[in-house]
Amino acid sequence: MKVHLRVFVEIENLGKAMNALTNAGITGFYILEYKGMSPQDWKGFAIKEDPKSAIGMIKDHATAAMLICSVVDEEKVDKMVELISDELKGEKYTILEVPIRRIIVSSGNNSKN
Repeated sequence: MKVHLRVFVEIENLGKAMNALTNAGITGFYILEYKGMSPQDWKGFAIKEDPKSAIGMIKDHATAAMLICSVVDEEKVDKMVELISDELKGEKYTILEVPIRRIIVSSGNNSKN
């Protein structure tokens, strides 16, 4: 089975996480930059429900972070998690393993004669 491995790290730890994943054998990945907050970060905040207030609060208080995603063989995941954990010891990170039931890839080649 394939797994969609998602590794959330603070920006300054991106290189460490990428090196760990590369050493564990990822063959491809994509990265998303985002702003994130832990429950401890917003403890005591009352977020107003209007979008401008919520977005303003996130911009002012959230931490810039990175999400590294890769589709990997399930057999490789434990090794990857171990290497990431070793490389990021003492740092904040989150790892999600999401099982993949199916992958459909379209070449987008819709030639009509």
